[in-house]
Amino acid sequence: MKPSSPNATRPTLLFIPDISGFTEFVSATEITHSQHIIRELLEILIDANEMGLEVSEIEGDAILFYLQDRTPTAAELLAQVQRMYVRFHAHLKKYETHRICHCGACSTANNLKLKVIAHFGDVGKNQVREHSKLFGKDVIVAHRLMKNDVPHDEYVLITHQLMNACSSWVQIQEAAWATPEQRQGGYDFGSIDHCYIPLSALMAHVPEPAIEDYGIPGKKTLLIEMEAVIEAPIDLVFNVVADLTNRHRWVIGLRGTDRLNSKITRTGSTHRCILKGKESDPFFVLHDLETGRDFVTFTETNHRDGICNVYTMRRIGNRVTRLRYASFLKHNVFKECMFRLFMKKKYLEVVRGSLDNLNACCKELDRTGEPPAAQIVLDLPAMEEA
Repeated sequence: MKPSSPNATRPTLLFIPDISGFTEFVSATEITHSQHIIRELLEILIDANEMGLEVSEIEGDAILFYLQDRTPTAAELLAQVQRMYVRFHAHLKKYETHRICHCGACSTANNLKLKVIAHFGDVGKNQVREHSKLFGKDVIVAHRLMKNDVPHDEYVLITHQLMNACSSWVQIQEAAWATPEQRQGGYDFGSIDHCYIPLSALMAHVPEPAIEDYGIPGKKTLLIEMEAVIEAPIDLVFNVVADLTNRHRWVIGLRGTDRLNSKITRTGSTHRCILKGKESDPFFVLHDLETGRDFVTFTETNHRDGICNVYTMRRIGNRVTRLRYASFLKHNVFKECMFRLFMKKKYLEVVRGSLDNLNACCKELDRTGEPPAAQIVLDLPAMEEA
């Protein structure tokens, strides 16, 4: 289908937040996880939009926002930059404290930086069905400005075309958190006057992650515990157990999982277990992950029903893992009695069958060399030779 005729150009703010800082990654794990991290950050930037900006395109690790027929004040635009910056780095701080994976992408995510380009000019739109694409010289100018010699890792660059479009921009000195630096850049389309403001001072506004206790408070009663030997390496077993989207492949009675709050499993990851024949399915949160030289343990808690399940994996050989599963209930005499009388036998059968399925699944992945879907890299040393 041919594009519709271009609309007339209109005065337009072009606003481009750009994420930078990832190094070159070579492994499939790092590529996959870097894509997930960038996607999360782009969504955070979009959600932080309070100026009524429209999204034109997602351009890899940048977003082309625009605003037509209205010029923001200096205070309004800088407040938008600050909001995006604070949310961006608050997410990275929490990501660092809640991280489980030690791959190159996850372990260096806190090095990511944010840069913002703000330009103003005459811009048109080509519309093809529900899709629109901005065009015009000023769109090219805004993108060329992303390559510059600003001597800071994080900054907002504002062209004089934007500053001259609104009389309130004379107040930028009062609205900014640091003194704007004036400069002129030479490009293939000619020189362009602009200023930049470093963003480093805004780090003082980024909150530290709250300390969260995801466990069930008070006394808990052990319902069942069971061990199984899994004929696969400990890191592979952990990846299969922690792969929330594929639990139904080995857990009996589970149809699937959904409503995950993150693509990469970490402390605070939540998911809903979709049980066969159930109308109300439980939510679980993963927490209290601990790793040692030869073990990994973590807990999943269902706060609605007061149940927590603890998985402990211990390496007993290079390709052999002992898994211990324990299920606890928030202390309740009536529920404990009902479980022992009517549910325990069936529950034990389900757990035993699920652990047998887990062993078969892990053995097959180890035999074929197929990487587990979760691709969580644990920081476990190789097993010492006897």
